[in-house]
Amino acid sequence: MAAGARPCKMARGNGVLTDQLCERLLERSDRPLITVCGGRTGQRDRVLTGRQLHERALARGAALASIRKPDDGPLALIMPCGVEFVVTLVGTLYAGFTITAVAAPRPGVQTLRFNQIIRDCTPAAILCSDGLTGKIEAALTSGGIAGLSVIDVEALEAVEAPLMAPVQSGDGTRPVILQYTSGSTRAPKAVALSGANIVANAQLANGTWGLDEDGVVLSWLPHFHDLGLMGGIFYPILAGGRTVLLDPLQMIQRPERWLRLISEHRATFSGGPAFVFSHCLQNVTDEQCEGLDLSRWRSAFCGAEPVPASLLAAFRERFGPWGLNPSAVFGCYGLAEFTLMVAGGNPDLLDDRPAPPPGCGDIEPCRVSPEMDGDLRLVDPETLRIAAPGEPGEIWVRGASVARGYRNAPAETAASFSVATAGDGAGGDWLRTGDVGVRQGHWLYVTGRLKDLLFSNGRKIPATDVEWLAGEQDQALNPMAAAALMPDDLATGKAVLLIELRRRERVADEVVTRGLIRRAVAGAWGIELTDIRILPSGALPRTSSGKVQRRLLANAWRDGRIEDALQ
Repeated sequence: MAAGARPCKMARGNGVLTDQLCERLLERSDRPLITVCGGRTGQRDRVLTGRQLHERALARGAALASIRKPDDGPLALIMPCGVEFVVTLVGTLYAGFTITAVAAPRPGVQTLRFNQIIRDCTPAAILCSDGLTGKIEAALTSGGIAGLSVIDVEALEAVEAPLMAPVQSGDGTRPVILQYTSGSTRAPKAVALSGANIVANAQLANGTWGLDEDGVVLSWLPHFHDLGLMGGIFYPILAGGRTVLLDPLQMIQRPERWLRLISEHRATFSGGPAFVFSHCLQNVTDEQCEGLDLSRWRSAFCGAEPVPASLLAAFRERFGPWGLNPSAVFGCYGLAEFTLMVAGGNPDLLDDRPAPPPGCGDIEPCRVSPEMDGDLRLVDPETLRIAAPGEPGEIWVRGASVARGYRNAPAETAASFSVATAGDGAGGDWLRTGDVGVRQGHWLYVTGRLKDLLFSNGRKIPATDVEWLAGEQDQALNPMAAAALMPDDLATGKAVLLIELRRRERVADEVVTRGLIRRAVAGAWGIELTDIRILPSGALPRTSSGKVQRRLLANAWRDGRIEDALQ
């Protein structure tokens, strides 16, 4: 422990997380722990050592504890992912609060989502920074929400913390994090996560990803999403490593900067949804790659949606000349209800390689680690019988990473958590994910969601299959920015397709392209596409993790509100 650093005096229960965070910060007392990249080229990075983060978090937690108590309710953190957010995140946990990170409100759908979360969360206060007070108060007013304090953390008086201990010892009943789901099928729900959940999943993920004290994580992912918060901040700290944070907008506007920073910081771990890999393939030039060294990047994960194998194959080939190891690029799978990571890792680190089973060769597989081998199964969602090897089924998981349930949603918690398969002697301790997949040995192929299925002639077809086939009919179309929907749940064999153009692309003849799509889809599954809309890039509404909101679009279509749903 560094001289002058106050010791960790943590209670147990949820204190298992704050205990480990404190220990890791003091172990890296004089070494860089968090680097926040400058917003513009030439702007200086901001760096926090373990000691600096520890001491600032103590002061921030004590200041908050002087005006609010954990029993008052959760605290909502609404601020950019920078130094103030990380300090406030650790400080609130040190002081024993339950917290939730929420995206700042923006006009339209984002303000609606923001107010949905605030109503459900009922926070004791909203914490913000960077002059967001006025924007937050305006959003609350527009949603008819009154009586909430909006506190700028930079204006809080730094109070000397008498002890490094949560205000309340914690018996494990109060969650430490409320992680809101992406809301791809309905309004977001609050997943209640304990400190033990986070520590358990960090151990699983870090072991599978090979993330240790020598690891360097480069994260551009939104910090209000589970992958950005857990994988980009908590897990690197718990591994004893270092994390480099990049504003998401910087990656979107300049994908080459993401690769450049991976090279400059010698990052070992970074990734994101499928669209970021496609974004790099389309927009990063050879000239922008000059001088890149991607040889240290050993875990380049791709997840959040079913991942087309052709996409990652193209990414491996495209960036191989700049040192990228082909095995470093892999598919992964997880969900907030399991804290974060379920499956996925570099096959070289796991001493295994994929062997695609019949019918799944177009989907990138996710490696199931030995630790999860007996805790992941595929189940027929109607009969609740365990699916035979190679047969599709709903993905069920169990273990210490499973959350306690959804806050304020007892019926949905009962339907998804602590359920049992028919004839399962292990008892009712499984989580129903709502995701569909196929398992072959140690490999999991995620094919879609139960609620994103199309029905035709007694068959269940994942919406993504239709979207990918449609996208193959014209190279200007983006199959990862599409939504195949049933206009009527009872009218099987009929669907509509909404599909975006790739950036700066257009089809030569939309009539011809629509005809090609209709024939291809009808020939493959007997599905009649009653309407096909080719949209500009960015038109489809997405969740905080970048998923297309198919359920929202389907409901809007059926209600005659599709134009309002499109951005």
